[in-house]
Amino acid sequence: MHPKPILPQARRIPMLAAYGRRSSRRTPVIEQHLQRLPLAGFNHHAAGRLWPYLRPGQALLLRRERSNPVDPKAVSITWLGEHLGYLPRTDNALAARLLENGAEVIARIHALRESEDPWERIDLDVFLTRTG
Repeated sequence: MHPKPILPQARRIPMLAAYGRRSSRRTPVIEQHLQRLPLAGFNHHAAGRLWPYLRPGQALLLRRERSNPVDPKAVSITWLGEHLGYLPRTDNALAARLLENGAEVIARIHALRESEDPWERIDLDVFLTRTG
């Protein structure tokens, strides 16, 4: 007599078995608050289109945009590959310098406001991140 085959859904999958458990070896990420700034360019980029999906606390990617013809220190802000806008050129020197030096700098949405003034729509917190 042949043994019964194990059905695929009954097989133990080690990778998935530990998926929900947190590793005790994981190094925590420390975020040092640097600045609170408004998002620049709300009306000119994807922020208006993505407004219904944005939430306070969401992490946003900051990237130096060296080829920007308007601002030589431009720092663009993206979320899920969509360009939301920029850090204001009057206050982007710190983030630009840190990014140029290879530091990990992120932004998080601090507040979202319904306002006619696009400079009041999204407030950002800028953080220097490191593992500790």
